[in-house]
Amino acid sequence: MARVEFSDDIVTFKCPGCGWTHRLNTDPEIRPCWSFNGNLDNPTITPSINAWREYGGNRETQRCHSFATNGRIQFLGDCTHSLKGQTVDLPEITGGGDE
Repeated sequence: MARVEFSDDIVTFKCPGCGWTHRLNTDPEIRPCWSFNGNLDNPTITPSINAWREYGGNRETQRCHSFATNGRIQFLGDCTHSLKGQTVDLPEITGGGDE
């Protein structure tokens, strides 16, 4: 079962750590650019995915920093969510268009 979607040089998946939908460019002519092994069921995406945002009056930071390898996602120690430091399976895509 697919764990990521791939269309128009963009690999997309719903992150089980932060809950965000990560959309990553794979076209080397456009920066930033990630490498994707083309396997929708057991994807490997490199280099690491480092997504963050600041919000609110205090400019609080949320960060999701991970490696996706062979269908699993390793969350690094600088993540601010509850899966920090853990490695889990990327969730299977069960429906269409829900974000």
